[in-house]
Amino acid sequence: MATADRINDSLSQFIVNLKYEDIPQEVVFHLKNVLLDAYGCGLFGSTTPWMKIYRDVLLERTDRQEASIWGTSQKTSVTAAMMLNGAAINSFELDDTHTDGIIHVATGVLGCITAFAETLGNVSGKDFLTSAVLAFEVACRIAAPIGTELAHQGFNNTGSCCPFGSAAGVGKMLGLSKEQMVHAMGITGNWSSGLQAVQFASMAKRIVPSKSSEGAILGGLLAKEGFTGIEDVFENKFGGFYNCFTDDVYDIERTAGELGSRWELLGIGLKFYSTCRSKHTTIDALRKFRADHPEIKPEDIKKIRVGTTSITHKYSVPADEITSVVSAQLSHPYVCAVTFLEGNAFVEQFTEEKIQDPKILDLARKVEVYTNPDIENLPRELRYTITVEIDLNNGQTFHLKNEYPKGHPLNPFSKEELLWKFNSLAGRVFEDEERRKKIADTVLNLEEVENIRHLTALLRRDT
Repeated sequence: MATADRINDSLSQFIVNLKYEDIPQEVVFHLKNVLLDAYGCGLFGSTTPWMKIYRDVLLERTDRQEASIWGTSQKTSVTAAMMLNGAAINSFELDDTHTDGIIHVATGVLGCITAFAETLGNVSGKDFLTSAVLAFEVACRIAAPIGTELAHQGFNNTGSCCPFGSAAGVGKMLGLSKEQMVHAMGITGNWSSGLQAVQFASMAKRIVPSKSSEGAILGGLLAKEGFTGIEDVFENKFGGFYNCFTDDVYDIERTAGELGSRWELLGIGLKFYSTCRSKHTTIDALRKFRADHPEIKPEDIKKIRVGTTSITHKYSVPADEITSVVSAQLSHPYVCAVTFLEGNAFVEQFTEEKIQDPKILDLARKVEVYTNPDIENLPRELRYTITVEIDLNNGQTFHLKNEYPKGHPLNPFSKEELLWKFNSLAGRVFEDEERRKKIADTVLNLEEVENIRHLTALLRRDT
């Protein structure tokens, strides 16, 4: 790609031209696993108390019946459905993460494109997969070069980057021309948003990433009617995306180079634990240590020191500042303590009762998190690397290190693990094993589905 080309032009041309047959099967296979994982997260998320509040508030404001609310028997407007379902995916720290971009891609784009496809009513499984590939790929490409920089600036990575991915998916389903797609992206970019401070304590953490993609639906529909947007939305030196969010830190080749031959979405990993992704290498290391040393008890521990990157350090809530399930899921000390005590950090380890358990909190107070300069200087793709030092009261010290958490593309789920997680989460809504099997089979064979409404009907409760 010539560096003189605008990012928006290159991406838009790629979006318009891509056909299902152009997509490597490796990419389709990986994406379908990500989709199944996300739909399971969304079904579980629909059962949480904060999602009930969000659902009640949004349903009071529209009587439209355009798209399904997953895990319920209800339908609502396409925009309310995209916000609710996207937020449900993100509602319990179980959703995917793109390593370099630090974005939860499905929560940013999947609620949007699924609701829009259902509303259109004429989208086949192959067409949906093509739009989904574009949505995930574009979001990852926008975020990949600037994930750490954007987060350090205080912006929510997912809410800032994923609207462009949603615009790609929506625009593809609308059949936009290249010129229209350029304008759709230029309109959508105005809704890039979200603050990092929302991460640590509030219910709002659950809903921010999906809300921004509302602009993708409006941007696509407006562009189709000839409405115009910011054509140089990425590089504009006065208020363009990279100028606003990163002080002009970006990489044209990483974002818009090798389109169709290098697939950024293959860098999306899945979560095996119900916490902020940056904690997962620590959890893996402590689970292995626990299995290798069953003789060591919590009362034997004097100190645990965890070395991380500076952004992971920022993403850690101290033990004495844990005030909610959200803050516990962002707390490295809590995660270390509950993993050592219970051997896991999944859904059952994050309840209102557990986060007030004196035994867990006492051990959490023995955990110190610090920025390890050696890890800070590693390449971006190694940002999950951690070191752990465990000091015992008897003077012994153990040194642990881990680079790739379970579910990372270089340490992927087996099919059995993928289905275990999906069934564990979706089972909170659908006790019927046959119903869950139908959902999984449909997602994993989506290219054979005649209409995406077959899938959305399966995601909705019958009564």
